Amino acid sequence: MNEKVSDAWLDIDVDESSLFNPMSFISGEDFDEFHLRLTWLMGRPEYFSFVCKQVFNIDLLPSQALMLQEMWGRKFPMLIASRGFGKSFILSLYAMMRALLMPTRKIVVVGAAFRQSKVLFEYMDTIWKNAPILRDMVGSNSGPRRDVDMCRMILGDSTVTCLPLGDGSKIRGQRANDIIADEFASIPREIFENVVAGFAAVSASPIENVKMIAAQKKAAELGEINPDEMQARNPASNQIIISGTAYYDFNHFSEYWKKWKAIIQSKGNPKRLETVFGSEEVPSDFNWEDYSIIRIPFELLPEGFMDAGQVARSKATIHSGIYQMEYGACFTRDSQGFFKRSLLESCVVNKDTTISFPSGEVFFEASLRGNPNTEYVYGVDPASEVDNFSIVVLELHSDHRRIVHCWTTNRSEHKEKLKSGVVSETDFYAYCARKIRDLMKLFPCRHIAMDAQGGGIAVMESLHDKDKVKEGEHPIWPIIEEDKEKDTDGYPGIHILEMCQFAKSDWLGEANHGLRKDFEDRILIFPFFDAVSLGLSVADDKMKKRIHDTLEDCVMEIEELKNELSMIEMSQTPAGRDKWDTPEVKIAGGKKGRLRKDRYSALLMANMAARTIQRTPTPPVYDTVGGFVSNNQEKLDGPMYMGPQWFTEQMKDIY
Repeated sequence: MNEKVSDAWLDIDVDESSLFNPMSFISGEDFDEFHLRLTWLMGRPEYFSFVCKQVFNIDLLPSQALMLQEMWGRKFPMLIASRGFGKSFILSLYAMMRALLMPTRKIVVVGAAFRQSKVLFEYMDTIWKNAPILRDMVGSNSGPRRDVDMCRMILGDSTVTCLPLGDGSKIRGQRANDIIADEFASIPREIFENVVAGFAAVSASPIENVKMIAAQKKAAELGEINPDEMQARNPASNQIIISGTAYYDFNHFSEYWKKWKAIIQSKGNPKRLETVFGSEEVPSDFNWEDYSIIRIPFELLPEGFMDAGQVARSKATIHSGIYQMEYGACFTRDSQGFFKRSLLESCVVNKDTTISFPSGEVFFEASLRGNPNTEYVYGVDPASEVDNFSIVVLELHSDHRRIVHCWTTNRSEHKEKLKSGVVSETDFYAYCARKIRDLMKLFPCRHIAMDAQGGGIAVMESLHDKDKVKEGEHPIWPIIEEDKEKDTDGYPGIHILEMCQFAKSDWLGEANHGLRKDFEDRILIFPFFDAVSLGLSVADDKMKKRIHDTLEDCVMEIEELKNELSMIEMSQTPAGRDKWDTPEVKIAGGKKGRLRKDRYSALLMANMAARTIQRTPTPPVYDTVGGFVSNNQEKLDGPMYMGPQWFTEQMKDIY
């Protein structure tokens, strides 16, 4: 009874009479080759739970063991899991198992950004530290290795390398057997298809593969095996794992999922496969069993695996589409907020569908430095005690505006940087003001729009505090308004600071509707998310010893900005006023709260300021027909007016 209670977490009913120990069959002389028998046993997917327990010191749920088993023999498995499931952990464990059980294996983990692939490496590092038997098995030359642009886990003769995708050159150089493409929605499609998919065409062991195929064909001719068995799953084949959280239907991840699903549902039927491939010819050696989809929604997780109350609150407070993506592992058509995700993505410049203006086609990327001959507008959302401090930088052009930079911080991050000596400002708002000034040296600032609430006043005071102004800098004061005099108007310094009354309903309405209008007209646009540039930026960061505030950080901040925008909802207060906010959630202590929207707020203020600056209409140009009388060189002895007969006839008695 105690054993049944202790094993209840497995959530399976087992007929114990049917269980057996595969090692009990070893007797006599076989004991001399016990290690060979054990090695054979460890390499069989049905015993992966044993391997994880004994070698990696990890208990697996039966569903997790089945996931590992399912991925092992497929060439193209796809993993879509609920947020919080531990997808990255499972993939990290899988990569280490493949490296251990397949000697000389080369495995590469890629993400569009380096931080994505490093998440898996950190899990591998934790597994390594907690697995003494594994460390004894692979020897002292194994273990984690870290570099600025690459992380490696060495297990005997095998390696697992984690790196940003970049332009794919690092993958080619690694000569990898297996690739794990995590957070697939954010990996550029063209890079994946041109580099990663091409990698799959090279056999992991070309000579052995030729031998195996030739042997299978001869065996089929002799009637020793069924021809259908010739394409049996071979775990030694190259493998590409596509993984991530479900995303919007217009993203390429959804397209891949639909194709994978159609291939699996075809069960190899030639007619159905022709529909899948369309105009392309179905390869003669195509095997539908190479494809697999593993989908893990929250509802299939065992009780207690995640905080059910927190998930229930999310289900009740966020859009159904977003919930289905985050927890249901389902692709959804679009966000349902005030700023639809499809609208935002239509404002992202890319190489395939350029955005054109009268000034020409536009293509740009996120930047750490601006153009000295261009003007920029800053939007600043000062942090309260729990929120982020956010800055969004817009680049002004005559016919459009570009989101080129985004930066956030918080109090805990400031404390960590203070401890490590990265920053010297002990006061949080002084640190934030210093960041504004440092950005002004990189992006020539015409205007700063900052919320007057929260810590806005504290940041403003730091911007003109003479004790915090360094040599060569000038105090920053509020803007000078013709219809509103202020005591600060006569102070020496730069008058570019606008303190926005973010809580005013008329200003908020105009700002939000204006922001959406600018997205709809594609006047306000997002930079291209270029994995190649990110890869190159890592080398630049390494050369300049840049650890914080990297280009990768900036790009990911802009991606988070888009996420915040797509969560914004429009509603009305009991008094009938329009309001814009994120969904309501419960926070610690059972209190109600809201999801963060600091980046959105900073963009809202920056764009509103930019609209005001660029609102002054261009004086109309009139096409003068007759010119001025003084310029008339005609003789004055004729009629003073020449025009239509009907008019001159009626006017002749008046003049």
